[in-house]
Amino acid sequence: MSSAERLPESIVCSAIEWQMRLRAHAGSPELQRQLQDWLYQDRRHQLAWQRLQQMGGLFQSSQLPDAAQTIPLLQRAEADLGRRRTLKLLGLGLAAGSATLLATQTPPAWHADFSTATGERRRVGLVAGAEVVLNTGSAMDVQGDWLLLRTGEALVEGQAWQVRCRFAECRGRDARVVLRERDNASEIRVERGEVVVSTSGGERRLLAGDGVSAAPSGLSVLGKGPLDPFAWSRGLLVVSDIRLADFLVEAGRYRRGWLGCDSAVADLHLSGVFRLDEPGMMLDNITHLLPVQIIEHTRWWVRVVPVA
Repeated sequence: MSSAERLPESIVCSAIEWQMRLRAHAGSPELQRQLQDWLYQDRRHQLAWQRLQQMGGLFQSSQLPDAAQTIPLLQRAEADLGRRRTLKLLGLGLAAGSATLLATQTPPAWHADFSTATGERRRVGLVAGAEVVLNTGSAMDVQGDWLLLRTGEALVEGQAWQVRCRFAECRGRDARVVLRERDNASEIRVERGEVVVSTSGGERRLLAGDGVSAAPSGLSVLGKGPLDPFAWSRGLLVVSDIRLADFLVEAGRYRRGWLGCDSAVADLHLSGVFRLDEPGMMLDNITHLLPVQIIEHTRWWVRVVPVA
């Protein structure tokens, strides 16, 4: 990528939007994952982000307001001098240096035996004695007779199989199971059959309907919860009395960009069946179930707010 390459203003604005999102939600693993998705869509995204990071102190000193105020400003044609200065510097390019992208690490999925992109579900077929379906943003390896879930979520079923998660090993017998990696725990939920879950602290036998969370502190029982953990394998998001904020976190796994809500509506509850392959309709349906409206700053930044 040439350091002198001129970039479209739309891409530059998007890069600045991502900077604002990271400022507003520092330390969010989900936001970091979404940023990586955006970066790898187009090499120009990476170049814009690299230039923005190289600017470093200049961007910090431009005294931009918070994200909610900054993004509309950046999208207006007649923006302030600070924005035009930033766009000019980014568009003309800066000297190539040792600065790198914030997300320099290659995503785990790129090196995995099987993987899915954001919003993708993939039936892997029969591997290591199991039929496997990967959910959105997931990666899995085959290591001899073992499957290794590196990230994301997988449905595993078969007569006899073995899966390693981050915090547990699972051995299934005539079992159908969903395994999901979260930031600090591995979740295992059994729909059919028998599964033995092993950790450094011991073993536990699970039967149909059981679920556990494996963490460094040990195993804990998972209750039913507001989310059907198996519905995604049928292309559905099925929820029962779930908080709107929690629903949006789950729905956000299946689309690129940021999806969130105003604190005034975060604790509203909803139930329903939503199609994962129709993310736009999914959000529209929310407005029929709750007194909310959808605000799209860009296609990558969607916010649910109270009805005006």
